[in-house]
Amino acid sequence: MAPSTRAYGQITGLETLGLFGALLVLPFAQALRLLRKPFVQHDKVRTWRRVKADAVVGLFSASLNAYQIQFVDKSSQKVYEKWAPTVGVKQDVEAIEEGAQLLWVTPRKRKRVVLYVHGGGYVLPAVPFGYTYWKLVGDELNKGGEDYSVAFLEYGLIPKVEFPTFVKQAIASIKHLIASGYQPEDILLTGDSAGATIIILVLEHILHPIPGVPEFLLPSQLGPAVFISPYAVLKVESPSFFSNAKTDIFSLAFFQHLEQVVVPLIPKDQLVYLQPSRAPKGWFDGVDKLVSRVLITVGEGECLKDDIDSFSKAFSAAHRQTTLFSIPNGTHNEPYGTLVAAEPEVGEWPSKVAKWLVEGTA
Repeated sequence: MAPSTRAYGQITGLETLGLFGALLVLPFAQALRLLRKPFVQHDKVRTWRRVKADAVVGLFSASLNAYQIQFVDKSSQKVYEKWAPTVGVKQDVEAIEEGAQLLWVTPRKRKRVVLYVHGGGYVLPAVPFGYTYWKLVGDELNKGGEDYSVAFLEYGLIPKVEFPTFVKQAIASIKHLIASGYQPEDILLTGDSAGATIIILVLEHILHPIPGVPEFLLPSQLGPAVFISPYAVLKVESPSFFSNAKTDIFSLAFFQHLEQVVVPLIPKDQLVYLQPSRAPKGWFDGVDKLVSRVLITVGEGECLKDDIDSFSKAFSAAHRQTTLFSIPNGTHNEPYGTLVAAEPEVGEWPSKVAKWLVEGTA
């Protein structure tokens, strides 16, 4: 399939109508999902708020394409600018090398820093609940004193940039933090979905240089890293894509669409980097020298389950300090579930991840 020549967020008149159509259908999709709730196992165990929220994501991810969502959400900075006042965050946007930006949640100069890289299949901007989650983790970390800064990386999205630009930008963010005075062991890398894989790409580049990306050598080992539902494969082939198509929050069509948009833009000999679940044996050897500990989460009901499990197995073979949290009845990015649903209680996951991070920086 030939790469698309469309600009970022460029939609047709028919696709504009499709946006309105999705909004018109939404109340009916939510009502149907709620009516089915008592009879569907994966919905039966959820609150009504969560079932409604899952219906929203499911409908939009099945009926809208990447360009429509880009048109609506614009950029990660725009999302940050709308989100920050709602949670009392003073906006602080810092331009760094390679055309990237750090969007700060806290003052910059604390002992340690949590760097969050958002997901979105390399094509979509950040979502507010992702920002909220990592702010909550930062709040938990700072309960014993203000030792942790929190920053979000805004990187270039396809088709605004080509691969491997976002790898260069992630590396630039780490270099910038080190140059700003943070010790490598005090940099905590976190990401969800494609954002988690961008962090993995940085580690892969150090071990197996990516063509077109300058050499990157760490002066010492980085601190702990968290990979929430890493987007461990681009090609929709593994059995769980189909067996979990009715239980995941994102539709099967969404993952198939991402494959169609992204894969044609990646040189065939470089696809291995973006599909860590299919890495050759020994691919991650030496990664234990690069990052101190790693936490991986996977939802047992998500489409990516098989590939996240495969990646986790390969990664943990090279790094014994790897922990996998397999979440019963969980979907893609399950730790964000209560925030997606706007539940009155945020649940256990912000404090659970904060506790794990503290154990790795003590």
